[in-house]
Amino acid sequence: MARVVLKDLTKCFGEVVAVNRLSLDIKDKEFVVLLGPSGSGKTTALRCIAGLETPDEGEIYIGDRLVNDLEPKDRDVAMVFQSYALYPHMTVFENLAFPLECAKVPREEIKERVQRVAELLQIRDLLDRKPKQLSGGQQQRVALGRAIIREPKVFLMDEPLSNLDAKLRVYMRAELKRLQKELGVTTIYVTHDQVEAMTMADRVAILDRGVLQQFDSPDRVYAKPSNIFVAGFIGSPPTNFFDCTLTDEGVLDAGEFKYSLPRDLVKIIKEKATSNEVVLGIRPQHVKVYRRKEKENLIKARHYTTEPLGEMVILDLKVGETLVKAIVDPEFKVEKEHWIEFPVEKIYLFDKKTGTSLL
Repeated sequence: MARVVLKDLTKCFGEVVAVNRLSLDIKDKEFVVLLGPSGSGKTTALRCIAGLETPDEGEIYIGDRLVNDLEPKDRDVAMVFQSYALYPHMTVFENLAFPLECAKVPREEIKERVQRVAELLQIRDLLDRKPKQLSGGQQQRVALGRAIIREPKVFLMDEPLSNLDAKLRVYMRAELKRLQKELGVTTIYVTHDQVEAMTMADRVAILDRGVLQQFDSPDRVYAKPSNIFVAGFIGSPPTNFFDCTLTDEGVLDAGEFKYSLPRDLVKIIKEKATSNEVVLGIRPQHVKVYRRKEKENLIKARHYTTEPLGEMVILDLKVGETLVKAIVDPEFKVEKEHWIEFPVEKIYLFDKKTGTSLL
């Protein structure tokens, strides 16, 4: 298998910089997800690794080889696309066997490898069927099988589950993760779906407008986002943000409310921030809601609306005209007014000018 290294990878389309000096060091056998919104450069980066796009600058290493000038077929990678790209006139067996036939693998070995991959993917009973006779999930398994059967050093996957329904997507996420660990193949997976990224990845590379924002484990990008973009992009419902001014007394003034900070955080802001203008962030999961003022540093809020989600409820509250989302249990009794707390150990603080985390 192989380590994959990108050094200052840059790709432009006319005036648009799709990928901007992207550097990643992906370990052998690691499952890395490239995550970002549409236009973030994740698919372009993947296509550069595959050899389907030529970078304008930078280097791509697969194993110990610089592959910039190699044809896609010589890079020892296998790509799985959003569209399954199965040959409609061929059976499942023939679709799986096709890349081996192109490589002039002996017929007996082809049969053996097809049977082995079909067993792994639990599609042995489908080998005689044509693609039109398969469900979406079955077609996806065949597409995966065609990549696996080549025994490449690296799997490249471009939103392979996006055409499946929600229930099947959940099942296939677990299957893909199991397969990747069982095969031990370095995998680079592109998605805009943060749930896919957080549940499948060993590490997540978050991109925005072609620039790497953070490359870390799912736990760390959730708990320790490097900037406002990451904090807002990761997590559902999205993080609550409040523009604040740090007063001389060490209080964050958000206009609609004030929030007292401990001295150590005040010191950090004064040392790291470019000014006294900061952004306070807290996830809805971490907002505590009370029916009365039970302690200091609570903020008065009025009920705005309720969003029931079965096992939990999103409570939309207003502090003045500022909307705050909190998550409560379905049994929580909603009143016209509440008091809310932002536990200091759960808050994020960002420099308003640069957007970078101060904590």
